[in-house]
Amino acid sequence: MRACFFALVAFSCGPAAGADWHIGNRVVIEHGTLSIDHSKSVKEISAAQAKGGFKADHGVGLFQNRIKTELAFTELAVPNKRLSLTTKITTTPVIYVARELPKDSCSYQLVLGHELQHQEYDLEVLRAMPDEIQNLSQDVFDTGEIDRTGSLNQARARSRFFQQFNFVYKTLGEMRHPVIDSPESYRRLSGLCNGGLAAYIPVGPAPKAVAKKSK
Repeated sequence: MRACFFALVAFSCGPAAGADWHIGNRVVIEHGTLSIDHSKSVKEISAAQAKGGFKADHGVGLFQNRIKTELAFTELAVPNKRLSLTTKITTTPVIYVARELPKDSCSYQLVLGHELQHQEYDLEVLRAMPDEIQNLSQDVFDTGEIDRTGSLNQARARSRFFQQFNFVYKTLGEMRHPVIDSPESYRRLSGLCNGGLAAYIPVGPAPKAVAKKSK
């Protein structure tokens, strides 16, 4: 039961913005309505996990948030050294629960609850993104180029911006989602609902106790 994000991940250090430039980036987030998909099989969900770069071992549930990000250059005032931008983020969140789990079952509710936690973590990331976007905007836009030429290569600027955006989004997610995707968490889940998920959530052996040496 891994969270999966549709965002290309790359990192690029762009040139620092000139100290005398004012760069502002207004962020607009349009949250799509969460949908619950109960039509996919364990095999299909496992395959989707694998495409997202995750181990395909726990294919009973999956949270995905398809994100569309747009960047608009709303003002470029060279004499006043002012660059204003607008970033629009549109989300399409969906939770998949394997169709092998009946909707009225304890296992279904358990998996759904787990994936809802992933959605909440993703919302935390999105709430943090406006400040992150404002910060990264100070670094990725080549104000030296504007000073030299009086214009900005918007295609190159967008490429740098989206590389940093995707890196930050993924990094913030990696700080949160593994909290509930640990082997200990899966071991606990597999024992609930009278062990109803045990067949779908293979877990390793419990960690062995280590005897303390007497001093």
